[in-house]
Amino acid sequence: QQGAFSFQGTLNAAPNTRRTQWSGDLRKGGGGVEYHQRSSTSVPMMRMPLFSLGTSSSSPVAQTKRKRGRLIQALSSFLVFSFITFPFSMSQARASTTTLVPPQVKSVVSKVPWKRVLQAVGAMIAVSSSIQTYNVKKRQAKLATSEWGRYANYPMARGRATMWLFTQQMVMVLLSKLVWFKSSEIRTYAGEHLANNLLKLGPLYIKLGQIISSRPNLLGKEWIDGMSILQDNPATTGDDALELAYSTVDGGKEEFDKLFSDFDSTPLAAASLGQVHRAKLRSTGDEVALKLQRPFLRQIYDQDLAVLIKVASFFDNLPGSGKNVGGVASSWTKIVEDTETILYREIDYRDEASNSVRFANDFGLALGGRPASNCTAKTKAGEALPSAADWLRTPHIFEDVCTERLLVMEFVPSIKITDTQKLEKAGVSEDDKIDLADALARAYLRQFCCNCFFSTDPHAGNLGVEVMDNGKPRLVMYDFGQAASLTPKQADGILEIIEAIIDMNVDRSMDAFEKMGVLVDGADLKKVRAKIAENYRTGKVKANRKKLRRKGYELKEKTSVASLEADEADKGRDTEVMSFFTLPAEYAFVARALSQMDGVGKSLDSEFDFISNGAPYIVEIKGANEYLKDEVTKFFDNLFQRF
Repeated sequence: QQGAFSFQGTLNAAPNTRRTQWSGDLRKGGGGVEYHQRSSTSVPMMRMPLFSLGTSSSSPVAQTKRKRGRLIQALSSFLVFSFITFPFSMSQARASTTTLVPPQVKSVVSKVPWKRVLQAVGAMIAVSSSIQTYNVKKRQAKLATSEWGRYANYPMARGRATMWLFTQQMVMVLLSKLVWFKSSEIRTYAGEHLANNLLKLGPLYIKLGQIISSRPNLLGKEWIDGMSILQDNPATTGDDALELAYSTVDGGKEEFDKLFSDFDSTPLAAASLGQVHRAKLRSTGDEVALKLQRPFLRQIYDQDLAVLIKVASFFDNLPGSGKNVGGVASSWTKIVEDTETILYREIDYRDEASNSVRFANDFGLALGGRPASNCTAKTKAGEALPSAADWLRTPHIFEDVCTERLLVMEFVPSIKITDTQKLEKAGVSEDDKIDLADALARAYLRQFCCNCFFSTDPHAGNLGVEVMDNGKPRLVMYDFGQAASLTPKQADGILEIIEAIIDMNVDRSMDAFEKMGVLVDGADLKKVRAKIAENYRTGKVKANRKKLRRKGYELKEKTSVASLEADEADKGRDTEVMSFFTLPAEYAFVARALSQMDGVGKSLDSEFDFISNGAPYIVEIKGANEYLKDEVTKFFDNLFQRF
């Protein structure tokens, strides 16, 4: 902001450093934002360049443009205000000040052609708005994310763009119903239009669109096809990409050139938060992929999340809403706050580097796709899990050269997991695709139940397929910016509910829910039990038992219909039963991961479901000896129930 103002608070300069109490003045200087520390001793001034904010205050041209922009905005606001208030002020003037206005003034005012004045004002506003819209469209045609900086500084501009977008979408939905013989073409165009405009609005909107585009059952096929571009976002190239790269390291161009050589300014890929370029690490000669973070993300998150918290608070305070979301005990405010923590972590690439290293260690993956000497994750019996290098790969991270806005990783090319044509061209058969779907389910079964740590973002843009030298394809997982953890008890509960669903076992389901911590204190367990039994009997909750048999999974005797019907005697209404459940934040991210995984899995295997595809690997999760013990216990339990 222009001028000086005082502030005080806590500054954490870098991770693992002590917190420092500070106070001072922030002033706009000739070379950027100047921080003047107030102290009894002489303290040198610290200067932070404005480059990272996407502007240069030292440029006379930039200053002139900003002044002109402020003048135009002020004039436009004054004219709009005058246009709105003029009729009211004139009517009040005629009613209350007739005797106070001199006849000469009244004569002059009466001769002014107010209609033409108002028309001229309206024309000026329309022309100004049209010019601004034209310039915005022109910039966005070159780069869809060009307005992120402007939206960060002027959130009302994005608010207007958002309202206009959803107004257009409502019109298109209505039009697709009225013009039914062209409804497919209209819906396809609507999906493309929505995707293109979500790209322009900012990262949170892109994340929302990615989740929707990974769920074929939420929207029609035409919408999903149109929104598929959200998995691959536009990126800056050439000199702009170089400037972005230099801005991600302390020391700028000089330091960047010391670390890397052969930087390719044409990006390999782009995501909602950054873009990836190829380069070489000077110290080792390794070919690396550099993930460069886009500017303005922290500012945009600050604004968007502040609005979301207010909206969530509004919904929580509505009469009758109580403390539940979708019938489950929770609150929208808590969900947004938990999401906020994850999102802010995602824009610090040092956190993503740490997450990636942990993921690789948990699966026993090393540089070059080779198996690591040991795997940090253990089976339920405490045995070391085997390396996943035969069926899974993730890029190695060069953690020592990563920064908050720069992630340095091994260059691992792959085919996008949903690119059917390229997969077929690479020799990936239909059976191979089913194996890849199994690998995806297997990877998440291990993450949920053994690693207690998982990526929450398995959409198609973060998954690839690498064809190895032996011709066998393996899954490649990228991007661990969004990850969440589970407690060992939660992990045990997830495994138990999976087995309970396979066996349609009401008792094990109840045990699993208690382990997972999803039942509120005082819950009516009889009614919960009855609802579980009803869901199993009616098939609302089930595993694909035919598929499990084809995969060689030995099914247990499922609970008899008579037994399930007996359990249903105390069943209550759906809303009442749902009120007995709570929703810890970790399970919201589990649900998100399952949702995105399901969309990708079905593109590989039309019969994909996480439980059925992952069930054959439960023996790996438990360990052979523990698995056999459980199977013997189940056998005798079933035998006892039968007799």
